[in-house]
Amino acid sequence: MDDTATVALYLARRDTYAALLNAVDDELRIAWHRCDGRYTTPDGQPDEAAAVGDVDRAYVNSRAKFNVIDLEGVGPVKEARALVERAAALHKGGGTEPNWADFKRAREAFVTAASRYLKTLLPEAGH
Repeated sequence: MDDTATVALYLARRDTYAALLNAVDDELRIAWHRCDGRYTTPDGQPDEAAAVGDVDRAYVNSRAKFNVIDLEGVGPVKEARALVERAAALHKGGGTEPNWADFKRAREAFVTAASRYLKTLLPEAGH
């Protein structure tokens, strides 16, 4: 593969990994807002239906971004799967006690693995 094709592959995978991170970060934001009581009806009552609707949309988006990585079957697939699972777990039990630490560890592991993998795709300098 020539350098142009290698760089194109690098950029495509980088964008795929960033899309997954953005999707799971959206799930994190929803979990945070849910715990913080920001899902309310106009009269100030908890609005669990709105929270669940946002959770469902975010979950579908995260899974769609993960599926691209899963189908390729190369790179940080295991770490991506763990990240998506940890993001989904933020919403278990009505989202009242999300495990922020597990999510953060899974996110960091994915970023590290993705970065390491992406570096292997870059053409070596000087040729």
